[in-house]
Amino acid sequence: MASSVTSVPQCPLSVEKCPSRYEENDIDTLAALSEQHRTIAAQELGETDEKRGVAVSAMRQWIASHPHIRKCRTDARFLLRFLRARAYDLDAARITLERYLTMRQTFRLWYENLDPTDRYMRELVEEVQGCLPLGVDRAGRMVALVRVRSFDVTRYNCYHLGRFQHMLFEAFFDDVTVQIGGGVAIVDCEAATMGHMMCFKLTDVRNFIECIQHALPVRVKEVHIVRLPMIGQALGNLVLSFAGDELRRRIFFHSTMDEVVKFVDRELLPVEYGGKTKPEEVTAALKQRLATQRDALLLLDQMEIDCAPYAHFWNQTEADGDVEFGMEID
Repeated sequence: MASSVTSVPQCPLSVEKCPSRYEENDIDTLAALSEQHRTIAAQELGETDEKRGVAVSAMRQWIASHPHIRKCRTDARFLLRFLRARAYDLDAARITLERYLTMRQTFRLWYENLDPTDRYMRELVEEVQGCLPLGVDRAGRMVALVRVRSFDVTRYNCYHLGRFQHMLFEAFFDDVTVQIGGGVAIVDCEAATMGHMMCFKLTDVRNFIECIQHALPVRVKEVHIVRLPMIGQALGNLVLSFAGDELRRRIFFHSTMDEVVKFVDRELLPVEYGGKTKPEEVTAALKQRLATQRDALLLLDQMEIDCAPYAHFWNQTEADGDVEFGMEID
């Protein structure tokens, strides 16, 4: 049977880069995990108790002496996001963290103010229900469903949707089972309109793919794009052209949902797709998770890095600064 995502213990967190005491909130985590996730950690990540402790210490020492990082979370659960995403390649984990911090400041409209009590974020969770974290499948992976048709692009623009998506990412990044098992996304494009396809600019698409590949601490296992209409095929081709070989191999296009269940557990899908999951129950659990994570989500805005050395990472246009951060985006 599919298991549920583990809860994230609430711990006092800070962004002091060299604290007098480090928060040990995930150092001894494997003993409490299922046998399945212990096996995944060992076989896919090469994780052991000793390697985990040594790697976290190395990341902390690196952050403390980093000439450009000014403020950063240093608790073990946060640092293990990057170590696990890069299978304990220390150099790769450090580069990903630098890009992550830079990304958050470069695209502030997308990645800051991830407040679940914001009226737009609250509407997107409670009323729209366009993105549903369905749970962990038999392979130990977190499965999420995106229903494109649910998003009213006359009310929500690309900044709302980008911030909403990243708020959900951050709400699960600290989850140990997600860090180890990775994630699967199902994107249902049935009834998507030209407005949905034109919501994001070319630079938005390119930068989002770049962030997924190099700046976000996420283990993308599979992406299933279903029922993409003719008007969206150009966008699908763009996504593939921007994706590197490794990510491209994990993206699949399907004409029906029946094809998707060859890859994921059908019972995890909502009832309307022939599964057993009730969207209202998923939404209630998501609301609870976001409420308990709110302080940690807002704390992310206090992290700082000098972006100048990393300005070449992403393509930007003048339009990226058209809307002043913090204002109502209608």
